[in-house]
Amino acid sequence: MTKIITVSFFCLVISLNTFGQRTEFEAPNYQHGLVLENLSSLGFVQNSNYAIENISSSNPASLINFDSASVGISYQSVSMQNPGWLGDIMHKRAYPLLPQSIGAVYPLDNLRIGIGISQRYNSLLDFGEIPVTTIENPYGTGETFTATDETLVIGFSNLYSYSFPSLFYKNDLLSLGLQFNLDRMDYLAKIWDAEGKAGGFKTSFSVGFLYKFEKRLHPGLFEIGFFFEKGSSFKEELKENNTRNLVLADLDTNNAHRQNNYYPVTKLFDIIVKTPDKLNYGFIYSPESLLHFSLNSRTVFWNKVRSGWKNCSEFSCSVIFDYSKTARFSFGLFSSNPQIEDNRFNSQEINENMKAIYTTVGVHIERNNFEYDFVLADSHNYSGAWRKHTILKGAISIKI
Repeated sequence: MTKIITVSFFCLVISLNTFGQRTEFEAPNYQHGLVLENLSSLGFVQNSNYAIENISSSNPASLINFDSASVGISYQSVSMQNPGWLGDIMHKRAYPLLPQSIGAVYPLDNLRIGIGISQRYNSLLDFGEIPVTTIENPYGTGETFTATDETLVIGFSNLYSYSFPSLFYKNDLLSLGLQFNLDRMDYLAKIWDAEGKAGGFKTSFSVGFLYKFEKRLHPGLFEIGFFFEKGSSFKEELKENNTRNLVLADLDTNNAHRQNNYYPVTKLFDIIVKTPDKLNYGFIYSPESLLHFSLNSRTVFWNKVRSGWKNCSEFSCSVIFDYSKTARFSFGLFSSNPQIEDNRFNSQEINENMKAIYTTVGVHIERNNFEYDFVLADSHNYSGAWRKHTILKGAISIKI
C-alpha cells in the first residue's frame, strides 16, 4: 500500500521533489538553538572570563586570568520549550548528555596556551504525532508517525594570549588573545522511517583584548574586554535512506489531490548550516575587594545566517559577592531580543514569542585545588511563549 504523508513543514522528503538534480537546502536554524556557552557562577559574562571550562566560548585574551595550569569540565541541562516554534513545534537539546564544555590552560610567563571544546549549537525540533493517511483512507487510518530535525555544532579550539604588564601605568595590564576553532557539524532529519544525514568540518576564529587597571588612589579593579567571534558556514552532502515508499500530498488547497513521488538517490542535494558572527564587549568593575559589577553586551549577526532575520542585540549584568576567600555568589539578568521581517510569517507574533529575559543565580566554591561552579538561569517570568525554559549548569575544575 502506498502511503501518503500529509505534513505542513519542510523536512527531508519535502525537498526531494528535485529528483535527479543537486540543490541546496538550509537546515532549520533558530536563536534558541544557540547554546548559552558562557553561562557561569558569575552569570552571563564572556569578556572577563574566570571559568576554565568556558575558555573556548569567551574572550581569548581573558586566559591571562588563570595563573596556574588548570583543567575543567561542565554539563548543562536545558528544559524543553513546548511550544518552541510555529504550529506548536517543540524545541529541545538534541544531545542532552554531552558535556557542554571542556577547557585547559597552561601558563608560561606572560604567555597562556589553552585548548577547549564547547557546544555551539544544539537543537532538536519535534513536530509531534502526525496522522497517517492512505489512498483508501484519506481522512486517516488511526496510525501516527513522528518527525524530528536535529542539528549539532561543536567547536574544538586552540587559544593563545600574551600579556603586557605595566604598559601605560604601574598597575595595569593589556592582554591580546587569539583563538582557532575546528567546528564539527552533524545534521539528522527523520520522518517516519526515512532519514537524511550530513556532517563535516569547518574552521572559525576569535580575536580579542582585555585591559585591567587597578586604581592607585582608591582600592578597586577595572577590567574591560572586547572580542569578535567568526561563525562557521557548512555546506555538506545530505545522504538519505528509506524514502522509496514515501509519497507527499500537496497541501495547496487549490490542488489538494496532487501527489509527488520520491525515490532514493545517492547524491541529491547539500545541506547548509550556519552559525552567526558575534561582536562582544563589556567590563567588570570592583569598587572594593568583596563586591563586583559586570556589564556585557553583544551583537549576534543573524542577517548573514538566514534571510529575513535581523541582527540581535543581547545584554547581561551581574552583581557578584565574595562571601569568603573560598566562596562567592551572584545575581544577574540576561536579555535577548531577536527580530524577524519575513512576509511568509506573522513577524509581530514571532518577535513577541522569541523575546527572552533570564534571571540567574550562581555559586562558586573552592576546596583545596578543586573549584565547583553552579548556576541556575530561568526565563519563565518575562519571556515570550517560545523562550520559557530553565537552564541548570554545573562545572568542576582542578588546578594542577
